[in-house]
Amino acid sequence: MFKVGEKVRAVDEAAEGIIEAIDGATYYINVDGMTFPYDQDELVRVEHDDLIKPHLERATLTPKEREAERAARKKLRGLQDAEDATYELDLHIHALLDRFEHMTNGEILQYQMTRCRAFLREAIEKRYPKVVIIHGVGEGVLRSEVHRFLDQQDHLSYHDAPYRTYGFGATEVLIHR
Repeated sequence: MFKVGEKVRAVDEAAEGIIEAIDGATYYINVDGMTFPYDQDELVRVEHDDLIKPHLERATLTPKEREAERAARKKLRGLQDAEDATYELDLHIHALLDRFEHMTNGEILQYQMTRCRAFLREAIEKRYPKVVIIHGVGEGVLRSEVHRFLDQQDHLSYHDAPYRTYGFGATEVLIHR
C-alpha cells in the first residue's frame, strides 16, 4: 500500500514522517530524525498538504508553481465546507476494529462506549455544533447505553438522526455553548 519515500501520518498519535524502510508488514518511519516502526493500519498517506501550505510571494513563483497553486485553490473551492460537514462516529464494532472475535459482548460494548466518550470529548473541544453517533438498530443495547451516557452530560441534547440519511440506527447530538 505504501512505498519507501512516501510521507505518512500515524493515525492515533501526532507523528508524521517519511517511510525509510519496509520489512514485511512493518513500516519504519523517520519522524524528526528518529525511526519508529508502525503497522500499515496505523498509517495514512499525507495528501493535499500543498492545498494548505503558506502563501508564497507571487514574484518568486515560477509559471509552473503558479499553475499548481491555481489548481490547488480550485480543488479547495470544490471541497465541502467544514461547517456543512457532519462529524460522525460509526460504533459498529466491525467499523472500529479489524479483529474482535476474541471479545465478549460486554467487552465489545465497553470498547464502543470508550470510543463514544472520546469522540464526544473531541467534538466538544473542536467546537462542533452537532455530531452523529451511528449505533445501529439491533436489540437496542448500544443505543440505550449511548442515550444513558448522553443523559448524564450537560450542554448536550439529542434526537434521532435524519431517517433519510441514517435510518433508525443513529442519534444526532447537539452541543450547546
